[in-house]
Amino acid sequence: MSDSIQLTDYHVSTETGFLLEKPQEYLPDYFEPWNRLAKSMPDLVTRHMMREAVREMPLLDHSKLAGYRQKRLAHLQLVLITSGYMWQEGDAGVVERLPECVAVPLWHVSNTLGLKPVISHPDVCLANWKYTYDKGEIEVLYALPGGSSSNWFFKVTCFVELAFAKNLPSVQNVLDGVVADDNVKVTSGLAGLTTMVGNMQSALCRMHEHLSADTFYNTVRPYLGGWGGSSSPLPDGIIYEGISEEPVQVIGGSAAQSTTLQLIDVLLGVIHKPDKQAFLDEMRDYMPPAHKQLVLDVMEMPRKLPSMVADSGDTDLTKAYNKCLTAVTQFRSYHIQVVTKYIVSASKRTSDENNYQSLADKGTGGSDLLPFLKALRDDTKRKRTNSDSSMTAEFQQ
Repeated sequence: MSDSIQLTDYHVSTETGFLLEKPQEYLPDYFEPWNRLAKSMPDLVTRHMMREAVREMPLLDHSKLAGYRQKRLAHLQLVLITSGYMWQEGDAGVVERLPECVAVPLWHVSNTLGLKPVISHPDVCLANWKYTYDKGEIEVLYALPGGSSSNWFFKVTCFVELAFAKNLPSVQNVLDGVVADDNVKVTSGLAGLTTMVGNMQSALCRMHEHLSADTFYNTVRPYLGGWGGSSSPLPDGIIYEGISEEPVQVIGGSAAQSTTLQLIDVLLGVIHKPDKQAFLDEMRDYMPPAHKQLVLDVMEMPRKLPSMVADSGDTDLTKAYNKCLTAVTQFRSYHIQVVTKYIVSASKRTSDENNYQSLADKGTGGSDLLPFLKALRDDTKRKRTNSDSSMTAEFQQ
């Protein structure tokens, strides 16, 4: 690996960051059954007709997909169809097998892209948006149940990603400045990162504008779930028919699958406790491979930002580093507030008859939410405290 890391070498767009540039909305006519079923998924689920529609769907030849964007769209469509099929009847009505007409193409497209055969952040956020130039706003290509509220959830997620994208030059400045041992460039980059994280928090604040906690918890969130593990109604996972008779366990969609904060963490040298880091490491396997590789390559940079700050004796650089850590700490604290409203508090208002009790107080990725998020926040805060003493051992890591 070269010492110099260029973000554009990792499928990171100078315009949209980790969001896929100009995602496609429809596949060619041959794949019309996928186009139609993915678009109709919310309505079919509401009418309890999704499973019947899936069973009538023909097995199409995935090898007819041409190019990266078609494959990303196919993956998005197939995981939406899968999610509707699996969760239409809630926890009590889950099925243990995914029909071959969905399972086979989903499995092979997933392997081609290096993605998991389940709904995830790269699908419902990164490849599920378009910019309408006549209206000057973002629109969601494919929805989950919940109507405009569901769309708003994914729009806000895109807003957060775009806030990151707008300050990509600052990330590049930090990367280049660390390699060149250029205090001025790194200080400037860190100031930009601080602004970026603040803008990401402002974007996240917009979630409250058009999404109620009850709608998210009871209507949207269940369809982001995966399968497998002791807390799942499908503890062994599901069988992908036509692939194998061995059940497969996969985690559903999770904010931890976004590369943004994971990249910021490794760039700033924030160290999480082993059990928390193990979950974050697992979430990297749900990222597009190039984005995961970016995180890994930044981790392996010979020169580390915390060491540079500690060795420099540069007051301006140290202050800029501390301010950036403070901004990340504040973002994580605000994220805890959002999760408390939309998941933890909402779960306490839900009756015992709720069809999706397996997700109570857990992230769709399977983590115990508040303890996990508070630990990440506290680890970030501790890094700032340690930076006040340039001689501390941890700060040199």
